[in-house]
Amino acid sequence: MGRSVASRDDDQSAPLRSGGDTPEARDTRARIVETAERLFRLYGYQKTTVADIARELGMSPANVYRFFPSKGAINEEVAASLVNRLLVTARAIAARPEPATARLASVVRTVHVQSCALFLDDRKMHDMVAVAMDENWRVVQDYIDAFVAIVGTILAEGASRGEFAPDAAASAKPAFGAFAAFFHPQLIEQCLREREEGDLDQMLRLVVRGLGGDPARIPAG
Repeated sequence: MGRSVASRDDDQSAPLRSGGDTPEARDTRARIVETAERLFRLYGYQKTTVADIARELGMSPANVYRFFPSKGAINEEVAASLVNRLLVTARAIAARPEPATARLASVVRTVHVQSCALFLDDRKMHDMVAVAMDENWRVVQDYIDAFVAIVGTILAEGASRGEFAPDAAASAKPAFGAFAAFFHPQLIEQCLREREEGDLDQMLRLVVRGLGGDPARIPAG
């Protein structure tokens, strides 16, 4: 593991040569991403090269570059796959037929637990996501935007039912920001050292109250 492939592994400007969007091409891209994630978990993000990924798939590095212009592009897809799992869970909770306050609390608690498992329990994947944050990959902003939209939907529905203030949905982004320390891969690690039991529920009560809601509506954790 870890052998380099000239400078192409880090070349973000290499052109994408894969033409079309056929089922075969989509399948190949998916296999590349799945293989990359597996190798990242085994050997680490920094030590895995495009040559390693290609060898596992039984293809040449040049063939991998037909589907992804750089190692960075593969990494971005792996990161997108990871955070999409969190978003799928959050959307499913947001769609439940429950009071908005209960859904907001469940989303925050569940995503926090899954984020800890995803970003902290697997140190090698944590390192990859940390690079994504440092390099400001598009997937990071997409994740934030998607999560803010989920929170906004919950707040809008809660406002329509009188659970929150009429303009609560406009505070979706600040509400998300209030929980950043419980979601952000690097902040989770830093804050866990000083966090005390009950801090998340305390923040939930503070946010719900700030949105014009009643903290008593928050289900027991």
